[in-house]
Amino acid sequence: MAQEEREQYEDEINLMDYVKVILKRKRLILGLFFGAAIAAGVFSFLMPKVYKIDTSLEVGRIEKATAATPEQLVESPTQLVGKIEGDVYGIKIREKLQIPEDEWPKVKVENPKGTNLVTKAIESSEPEKAKEILEEGNKLILAEHQEMIEVRIRLINENIRTTEEKIEIVKSNIEKVKNKKQSSESDIQRVKNKIETLREDIESTRNKIEPVRNDITRIEKKIGNAEEEKANLEAKVDTLQQQLVYEQTPGTQFALFDAKEKLANKKQEIENLYLSINSLKRTMEDYNLQISSLERSIEDYNSQIGSLERGLEDYNIQINSLENQIGDYQAQINSLRASLEEIRPTEVVKKPTISEQPVKPKKKLNIVIGGVLGLFIGVFLAFGKEWWEKNRY
Repeated sequence: MAQEEREQYEDEINLMDYVKVILKRKRLILGLFFGAAIAAGVFSFLMPKVYKIDTSLEVGRIEKATAATPEQLVESPTQLVGKIEGDVYGIKIREKLQIPEDEWPKVKVENPKGTNLVTKAIESSEPEKAKEILEEGNKLILAEHQEMIEVRIRLINENIRTTEEKIEIVKSNIEKVKNKKQSSESDIQRVKNKIETLREDIESTRNKIEPVRNDITRIEKKIGNAEEEKANLEAKVDTLQQQLVYEQTPGTQFALFDAKEKLANKKQEIENLYLSINSLKRTMEDYNLQISSLERSIEDYNSQIGSLERGLEDYNIQINSLENQIGDYQAQINSLRASLEEIRPTEVVKKPTISEQPVKPKKKLNIVIGGVLGLFIGVFLAFGKEWWEKNRY
């Protein structure tokens, strides 16, 4: 316990020694403090004033973001920052403004996170010159980006023109298919007219068959009557022939001769009637053959119509397909025209501006730093001088 009190007492003595030294050498310390602060203030007032000149660009857009694709810019802001930092534009600016490379100021370039902005800043004691540098840089960037945009616009317009030409070609193909369809429709109508003519011919031929059939029926009746007359004549001849020759009279012989002659005539008549019937039947067969031939022709024409109608269906499918192509091409054109409207050029959102107050030198900060340094040096010298006086003998 006594040991601890003794150590605490010694610390208090040492601290008092420090305070005594500071108070003893306060003039030295304060002199250095105020001297350093005044020197820093004078130096700050003598230094040239440095101003901040800054400008901001917003990189243009050539394609708007969609659900499937991200926004497409004229140039990536990070790429533009790299080009500026790589002195791509500085060479041209120095040539135009005739600035030596050793007098070229440092340009601070940034791309604020999450934006399409590119900020450029120069700290210079020649603000008007720095402003002119930033303005020339902006002009070069805008001209370069505008050229990129014009290339994009020309490409889009060329695609629109090409697509419009494709639409005209498709329309021409539709017209050709429609002409083919119209020709097929005419062929179908022509074949239908032929079928109608054939049907009329069939009906006309059928009308011819009925009279022939009636003639056959009439002749068959005549044959029936002739057969009866023939049978009667044959019976009469048989009766007359059965009489004895010596019993026959001239009248009987004449009757027999007359009956035989009539019988022969009747047989010839019956034979002629059968020939007429056969002729009429052949005529009916010819008419039926004509009808069959005409009906087969109708079947062939119906097959042609079926083939032509299937061709019409194919033509309709082709026309629908071509019209769908036109719809697709028109949608492409609408999309391309919409993309033209979505193009946004690179813009200067903040023109090169000189700060109202100089950013350097920072007088108050320099005075404070000078005063603090003077204070440290004064304390160090005070303790050094005290040590020297105690230990020099």
